[in-house]
Amino acid sequence: MFFPSAARLGRLPREIVWAVAKGMYGRSKRCYRLAHRRVMKELDHMYFLRHRRPHDMRTLWITRINPAGREHGLGYSRFTSGLKRGDIHLDRKALCAIAETEPVTFKVLVDEAKRIMYPKKLGEERDLSRF
Repeated sequence: MFFPSAARLGRLPREIVWAVAKGMYGRSKRCYRLAHRRVMKELDHMYFLRHRRPHDMRTLWITRINPAGREHGLGYSRFTSGLKRGDIHLDRKALCAIAETEPVTFKVLVDEAKRIMYPKKLGEERDLSRF
């Protein structure tokens, strides 16, 4: 026969409740009933933040890659599309690290994405008059 655990029913052992409530203010660290409510809310909040962290990190990486790519004339969307079309498999975390620490390598990646996203048309010559 299956007996669900106390945690599944929303009841935690007293030792765990007191351990989590140890640093709280007021009666919620001394009275079990108040401590249990605060601890359950705190654990729920920690669960939510733990599952939100990957989303926040992804947003952070994108906001660092985008201006680095725009410095070289290519926005984030076209940059990532060019890398995917060119079979360059780098995740956002690696691209962010490269953009921050190795600007020359990042420029090479942007140039490769540009070459793939904006191919030269047949018969088109390079304009060398500016050099």
